[in-house]
Amino acid sequence: MRYENALESILPKMKNVNGVVAIFLKGSIARGENDAYSDLDLYVMLKHDVMVETVYGDIVKALEAYRKLLYKDLIEIICPQIIGVYTDMLHIDCYIVYENDYPQTDVIKVLYDPGHRLNHYKEQDLRLTTEMFNDSAIDSCWFIYQYDHIAERGQHLWTTQMIDNALNHVTKVLLYKYYPEKSLLGKKAAHHLPSEIYETLVKVNDLNNSRSHRETVSVFMNLYKNEIKSIVEMEWDQGFEDIFNYLYEKYA
Repeated sequence: MRYENALESILPKMKNVNGVVAIFLKGSIARGENDAYSDLDLYVMLKHDVMVETVYGDIVKALEAYRKLLYKDLIEIICPQIIGVYTDMLHIDCYIVYENDYPQTDVIKVLYDPGHRLNHYKEQDLRLTTEMFNDSAIDSCWFIYQYDHIAERGQHLWTTQMIDNALNHVTKVLLYKYYPEKSLLGKKAAHHLPSEIYETLVKVNDLNNSRSHRETVSVFMNLYKNEIKSIVEMEWDQGFEDIFNYLYEKYA
């Protein structure tokens, strides 16, 4: 696969960048779940006293040892991250982390670690926290309540966004029950759900457009009553069941 060729070219150069002490992979490739369309999630670990600005150019050169980056950008969300797209359309996310400060979630695949700094890595699964689950327990129905007002106004383009928001949260709730270790991934892990439930989610997704949104909500609310209500009702605030009943009676 392309990522194997990319790593074969990148690694020798990346190891020689000043301050690099370890290199590892995360994401679908590290988990062994990748395919020909997977992104390359590469993590480059620096010594704590090395500034990203001083090595950015060298890291880019190492990345381009594979081939030229058609597009690149440096952003920072959790950590500094180089987003890149190669001329063969391989997408790489190169995360720049520090030896004493890096996210320890999901599986990693160590590529370079001469100082054994990653021996203390504490692998965590992609499970929703209790707080995240509680939020999704409310929002999986709350966005349909928002939809109800938007649909009545005739704002049909906006209705699809509300349904999709609800679908995102419902998928996380269902994964929390059936495949909790990947529940944080939401739609990306939906194929792990029981086939009948997955097919219903696909139906909701396929129906969700500005013309058939009411039918979409009908399918959604029936799924909600049959599969989701029993999972989330303990997290509902007082009075929220009345909102659910209103929506169910109106649309299901």
